[in-house]
Amino acid sequence: MNKRVVIIGAIVIAAGLLGAGGWFFLKGKPKSGDEVAYVTTVGSLTGGEDVSGTQNRYAGVVEPQKTVEVKLDTGRAVQQLMVEEGQTVKAGDQLFSYDVSAGEEELATARLELERLKTEAVSYQEQINTYQQEKEKAAQEDQLSYTIQIQSTQMDLKKNEYEQKSKTAEIEKLEKVSDSPIVTSEIDGVIKTINSDVMGNGDSFSDPDSSSGSSGGKTTFITILGTGNYRVKGKINEQNMGSIVEGDPVIIRSRVDTQTTWKGTMGEVDTEHAVSSTENSAYSMMGSDDEEDQQTSSSSYPFYVNLDNTDGLMLGQHVYIEMDYGQEEQKKGVWLNEFYIVDAEEDAYVWASDGQDKLEKRSLTLGDYDQELGLYEVKKGLTKDDCIAFPADNLQEGMAVEISDQMQIPTEDLQDSGPDGAEEIFDDSGIYPGMDTENLDAEIPADTDEDAEAPEAEVEP
Repeated sequence: MNKRVVIIGAIVIAAGLLGAGGWFFLKGKPKSGDEVAYVTTVGSLTGGEDVSGTQNRYAGVVEPQKTVEVKLDTGRAVQQLMVEEGQTVKAGDQLFSYDVSAGEEELATARLELERLKTEAVSYQEQINTYQQEKEKAAQEDQLSYTIQIQSTQMDLKKNEYEQKSKTAEIEKLEKVSDSPIVTSEIDGVIKTINSDVMGNGDSFSDPDSSSGSSGGKTTFITILGTGNYRVKGKINEQNMGSIVEGDPVIIRSRVDTQTTWKGTMGEVDTEHAVSSTENSAYSMMGSDDEEDQQTSSSSYPFYVNLDNTDGLMLGQHVYIEMDYGQEEQKKGVWLNEFYIVDAEEDAYVWASDGQDKLEKRSLTLGDYDQELGLYEVKKGLTKDDCIAFPADNLQEGMAVEISDQMQIPTEDLQDSGPDGAEEIFDDSGIYPGMDTENLDAEIPADTDEDAEAPEAEVEP
């Protein structure tokens, strides 16, 4: 049985146990001899025609696949800005122009400096030739002095050659700026930020510690978010990172209209940028010491989903991310979770209401089995109007039944019980005291100890 089915099973078993025993707390313990089996309509369990099982979801946000940072050249000043924040641009659109007047003066100065270096290099070479000629005629005791002079001048010549190369590169750069003072966009996108503080002061561009985002001697002037190629960014707890498999199919679901979906594939987990948080906020509320806080802290990591299409998505839109197990496929007929079926492989039956408020064993004829969702097709024996109970050990034929749809599998968010017992299992918000509300969309792991804190999950039938 795969991990997906184990997750569903854990939830259904918890719901079933709640259905069998939770009512003792919520409704009051029945009188002696008045045992009651609580049943649920098949239609509420299967969710009508759309049989999609139980899904764990992550919170996600739509972001650009590519971000371009346009940096200012060292020492260059901006003459004219041609875009504004929030503006949409196409590849090749003009962003800004450099002030070429100062550049032309610098270019002329650089060319003069290059000529001086070339003349100086010729002089160094002539000195080396002269020293070598004089050394050949000098006495033995003067040979060392000439050797030192030659080597020193050769070092000056090499330094000069390096300066010539640097100055030549500077001239080429200045010529390029003078010839093409207009800087254009590399991609289609939206102007996210413009650092207007550095537009007029070229000297500040070379500050590597500038708070405006410099890198390698250049300052980021304009940031462009690419459009058309979106991806979705989510967050995963380090305890659940094993559930992220690169290349697995996923479904992106709109938060506004959950019937609106997009398809994609799971990308990589960015383990280089961890976000630390406190897993058990209740400990912090109780005033735990630093050592306890460190023991209960855990890190989350961003992960990315590559989309097959982006039609209708907007930059910055908040969405849900869920693994694609085929739950979008519409299943006709009655498809029942395997945990409600007793002896599915031999003589399948369920505990059902006989229509006269009594419990009976109802034989089933089963069809196909969906291993991913853990669902059996019921070809004969049940309709969506029938009522069934979770197969607890205390069930017997002839027991009185009571319909309680909300107690078998909750149709809204499923959360662990609060610290004060079953009375706090569900409230209007779905939040109990001490819950870590920062990561409510984290996935439930397949293997969880009874005493371990269950990660938060948003679960929908």
